[in-house]
Amino acid sequence: MAMILTIEEDLKLIREAGKLAGETLELCSKAVEPGISTWELDELAEKNIRAAGHIPTFKGYKGFPATVCASVNEEIVHGIPNKRKVLKEGDIISLDLGVSVRKQKDGKKFDYIGDTAVTVAVGKISDVVARLLKDTQASLYAAIKAARGGANLDEIGGAVEDVGVAGNYGIVRDYGGHGIGPDYHEDPFIFNYRTGSKTKLKPGMVIAIEPMFNLGSDKTRLKSDRWTVVTQDYRPSAHFEHSLLITEGYPEVLTKRPSEVIE
Repeated sequence: MAMILTIEEDLKLIREAGKLAGETLELCSKAVEPGISTWELDELAEKNIRAAGHIPTFKGYKGFPATVCASVNEEIVHGIPNKRKVLKEGDIISLDLGVSVRKQKDGKKFDYIGDTAVTVAVGKISDVVARLLKDTQASLYAAIKAARGGANLDEIGGAVEDVGVAGNYGIVRDYGGHGIGPDYHEDPFIFNYRTGSKTKLKPGMVIAIEPMFNLGSDKTRLKSDRWTVVTQDYRPSAHFEHSLLITEGYPEVLTKRPSEVIE
């Protein structure tokens, strides 16, 4: 299950993980430009995380080979960085990364994790795709507002769904948010649409909300690398994510990027 944090030392460490994740994601986002490879973006992220003395959560997680999931255009999530995958004008790229702050607890390694994602335009993109990015981010912000202590998971999913339906997007159903614990992905699974779930959010709980909208169908396909998830119709997809600490009121956004203004 998701961690429930009430001890000040634990809260300090989860905030440290989230802060570094947000800073690293912004660093990589600002480096996005035509001609840069996803491999270079991955190297930038890993260098920044390790320079702070912490661990890239994704690298080695269930065999994933990189620090960043770098998903371009029709790739939804879990794209593998590659020296040959060079960004060009008009692309979009989703950057998803995690930071683990590790401590010894009861003789065992224990990780506090910040998990976050953003989709970035490469140069000038079409108005239609720009709106996809704007609306997917807006759905994340709507879900954050709904994520108050005592609320249920359906309020989060409903907030995302309402934005997706209004924009006539394909709302990805095969992947979603999750609780965060020392093993990274934990229950509860957080759907980006209404399911009738009455599972309550508790103050101190750490969760990740991550809406994914497609410009076309919601159908997905797994590529032969067994990691990269793409849209079945090969139309563009956007992905935004933040890790939250649930409180009695408005949640604490642990992975907020330094220049980000959450509306």
